[in-house]
Amino acid sequence: MSKTPFLDKYTENLTEKVLRKIDSFKLVGRDKEVDDVFAALSCMTKNSPILVGDAGVGKTAIAEGIAARIVRGEINSQFLDVVVRNLELATLMSDEDGGFIIKFKNIIKELKENKADNLLFIDEIHTIMGAGRIQGALDAANVIKPVLSRGEIQLIGATTADEFHDYIEEDEAMERRFQKIIVNEPSAEETVEILEGIREKYEKFHNVKIKTSAIKSSVLLAERYIPELNFPDKALDLIDGACARARLRGQKIITEKAIALMIQGLKGIPITTILKEESTRLDEVENILKLRVKGQNQAVRDVANAVTIARAGMQNNNRPLASFMFLGPTGVGKTELAKALTEAMFDDEHNMIRLDMSEYSQEGSSEKMLGSRKTKGILTEAVKMKPYSVILLDEIEKGNREVHDLLLQILDDGRLTDGRGRLISFKNTIIVMTTNSGAEMIKNNAEIMGTELSERDQMQFLQRITNALMTDFRPEFLNRIGDKIIFNMLDKETIREIAIKNIEILQKRMKKQKAYLLYDDKLLDYLVDNGSDKSNGARPIERFITKKLTAEVSKILLEHRGNEEALFITVRVNGEAPSLTEALERRTLIFSVESERLK
Repeated sequence: MSKTPFLDKYTENLTEKVLRKIDSFKLVGRDKEVDDVFAALSCMTKNSPILVGDAGVGKTAIAEGIAARIVRGEINSQFLDVVVRNLELATLMSDEDGGFIIKFKNIIKELKENKADNLLFIDEIHTIMGAGRIQGALDAANVIKPVLSRGEIQLIGATTADEFHDYIEEDEAMERRFQKIIVNEPSAEETVEILEGIREKYEKFHNVKIKTSAIKSSVLLAERYIPELNFPDKALDLIDGACARARLRGQKIITEKAIALMIQGLKGIPITTILKEESTRLDEVENILKLRVKGQNQAVRDVANAVTIARAGMQNNNRPLASFMFLGPTGVGKTELAKALTEAMFDDEHNMIRLDMSEYSQEGSSEKMLGSRKTKGILTEAVKMKPYSVILLDEIEKGNREVHDLLLQILDDGRLTDGRGRLISFKNTIIVMTTNSGAEMIKNNAEIMGTELSERDQMQFLQRITNALMTDFRPEFLNRIGDKIIFNMLDKETIREIAIKNIEILQKRMKKQKAYLLYDDKLLDYLVDNGSDKSNGARPIERFITKKLTAEVSKILLEHRGNEEALFITVRVNGEAPSLTEALERRTLIFSVESERLK
């Protein structure tokens, strides 16, 4: 008769499970965590470790790895005959054998009596808090705390960082019973290694061959398109799903395309976008930037070159892809270039994380960015959800010094630890900081030397600006920034191009309502003459177009709502431009509407 009937009935024997598959079992990339667990188990006091990490990072795999070490005899003799058992608390919920608490007490009793032979693993251990409590009776937590305190049993717990903070830490007595071991999400490189280690198991199960390119692709695409889940699970799910689909279709080889098709099915993203080669993406960068950003050819070239260097692997892999400080007065295209860069590099400008640094000017701002036990960090949580993104930090000079210190860490190490102990990687982000510092110097220089500077003048002027920036930023902060990009003042020709671009946007919106805008160069002259302001860049012309053109067009569309005919709205300029000596504007806009029944 067994000495441990309750353990036998209500726990899974991980030692037996591993023993059955020992030839194929391989725990990759978690040696440190397994070592930490055995070290904690060997302590005289506080010798029950608790694994704390997000769902899917491999906590259960670590428990299996501990069982594997014991089976292989790769550990201290005190553990050689220990059986590792996995308890799922849900199995105790039935009324059989006396209800939850009675069964739980019997399991604890058997562990006490056979301490040298058994090691209990409880996943989602936070669920013991309050479990089984009825009308004031003891819950599972209160059953287990005394025996842990006296060292009568040892166990390994596992939970997420959020649940550890919300449940375990709230009970100081319970927290004291455990030695916390952080299980961070493995990196992309470590995940590739993990998948390579278990490739054979999936190939045998599905009777397929998994190409190395498919493994690498599963990691890359999971990182880019499934940020809400964690490695290695999300990459494993892609591999497993692709293998299952291939087996059903009689296919024998798992390629990069098979992984991309999984992403397409999950996210609805066209496979052409998913499989776009990095070289193609880079070739398009400068063109996309030039189409969206007018009058800043040098700035566009500098940004495109820096990104190309980063993607070619010529930068430090432990830092963000690139970092920029955009210098120039308001309205010259700094934010627009950041948006265009996001679209070019990460497919959609909505993959931008934008923070106004005026909101982080006070002490304690770093906690807002990192989070705390009770709150999620604004920056860290955003990057966790969008690891492939442009981070735009507007008016960086207004940020508190402690915020600058956080940015120093990002620029140096490419990562931050948030308020809940999670490691957040910034290595696939591009950091863009905008500042108005030095704006007056740029304006004054433009008046002396012209709107656009030569490359030589740019270099000399950049040095003068950098020296001036020392009043707002520490030298060590400025020196960490990859590239400082000077934005030129906008001339009238550039403002005219911006006006055309804004009208084209209006025309695209009108077309969706079967309406068409017709105009000539006189309209452009009128808009530029009245809507340009050299000191404020493009913003005045955009506002003027909204007021004089978009608003009037909108009124006409509302008047003709429900009309099935196509509308042709013609805008003409009535009158002549005043001379330089005249103060009064003599021109007005005349709108005429014609309709044509659509065939």
